[in-house]
Amino acid sequence: MNDLFNQNLNRWLREVADGCHEIAVNPAYDMDVDFYAFQSKVSYQPELMIIGSNPGGNEKYSEMNRKRGRERRGADDLGVCDCNQFLANDGWGSMRSLCDLFSGGVLRLVFEEAVVTNVVYFNTGTFRELQQRMNRGGREALRFCVGKTMELIRDIVRPRHVLLMGNPARDHLTTYFDKPLQPLLVTCVEGWNLIRETTIDGIPTYCIHHPALNRKFNTGENQELKRKMFETIFS
Repeated sequence: MNDLFNQNLNRWLREVADGCHEIAVNPAYDMDVDFYAFQSKVSYQPELMIIGSNPGGNEKYSEMNRKRGRERRGADDLGVCDCNQFLANDGWGSMRSLCDLFSGGVLRLVFEEAVVTNVVYFNTGTFRELQQRMNRGGREALRFCVGKTMELIRDIVRPRHVLLMGNPARDHLTTYFDKPLQPLLVTCVEGWNLIRETTIDGIPTYCIHHPALNRKFNTGENQELKRKMFETIFS
């Protein structure tokens, strides 16, 4: 299985590098935006795969190539590394609540071994900035990346659980849900959703508010409620 997994992953990495490069350099698309796919190592059937919106930052692809003295990003330069980068980089600022959520004896081990990616690989400062390009290359970037993310889930990584962070990750994968989202955990007083659940290709899938936004849902009692629920799920 390891040989087959590595073959499939290497093929996927080449296709993503080539596809994103072609989008970024196409003058008709106006998508001179840098890209990468992962913030972690990539393994077969990890306990958890975490999918966010898109990488932060506003680097131009042409400028990053110039700075690094390269012609283009290759398959070996898509962010695959030997550890969870949120832990290695002290939560990357506004995402510290994600590290806080996956803390403790049970969840920290799950988080350390999780595959971390995004539904789109192009790195605008916010997802809204990508949405503003929907009449240009953004539409093609979204179509391509969503398709490759689903291929990653179904055919290559096959995680035991999937966590979708924020509305863009949820909304752009909704068409692949096996069933409508159902509330799994709500706030004690207002009854607002903290965790909703469905499945993707039979894989248990959970949706939460984006950890960098909606402070009310990512701190205090609500954060503790989510942590306890995920401890139950992963125990």
